[in-house]
Amino acid sequence: MPCSFYNLVELSMRDRDVATIIPFNALLHLQKLEEIHLKSCNSAEELFEVGLQGGLSELQTVVKIPNLRQVNLEWLDGLKYLWKSNQWMVLEFPNLTSVSIHLCNSLEHVFTCSMVGSLLQLQDLHISMCDNIEVIVKEEDDDADAKVDEIVLPRLKSIKLEYLSRLKGFWLGNKAFSLPSLDTLQINECLSIKVFTNEHLATPKLKAIDTSFGSCYVRGDLNSFIKTKQEEGNQF
Repeated sequence: MPCSFYNLVELSMRDRDVATIIPFNALLHLQKLEEIHLKSCNSAEELFEVGLQGGLSELQTVVKIPNLRQVNLEWLDGLKYLWKSNQWMVLEFPNLTSVSIHLCNSLEHVFTCSMVGSLLQLQDLHISMCDNIEVIVKEEDDDADAKVDEIVLPRLKSIKLEYLSRLKGFWLGNKAFSLPSLDTLQINECLSIKVFTNEHLATPKLKAIDTSFGSCYVRGDLNSFIKTKQEEGNQF
């Protein structure tokens, strides 16, 4: 029941048979929620339920979950998305700092382009052993941010991508991408990766990258570095 979410600070769940972790009617009652830890909830298809049939209003509703800082997801084989983007409701996480996802084999992406706009405090992102992930940030068919020339994750300092066999890139959309705070990057056993982004990528603080073939200094553009290493016969 929604009333049970009012004072919720930490949500920890393991081995539960549920399709949705946080139902739609509880979204407005998560003002105190700080941490989410889920493990072995294999029936769960979404973390936050926002994709109801039809719209309740012609106006877009913005729902903030203001204190959520940490999300850890492990062994959720049925998880298809964290929350499903739609045109009439937007979820925002203004203080989310850490996201860790492991062994979620139904995920094909982590965020969409429109989701990234609320992740202004995200600092650490660790994705591993998710067999179907092809991109971390997915371009949406209905691009609501068409006027935006560049996508920015201003505080993201550390990215770890490990054992993602189908990963093709971090972002393969048609906008430039900026990671002004990124200083730690690991790409291990991601054998399908071709580039980090399709368009211009800014990583001014990134000096080195840890890979499957060792630690390397990054001179110049990260995308060019990845292509050069692949041409030399290295696999990420």
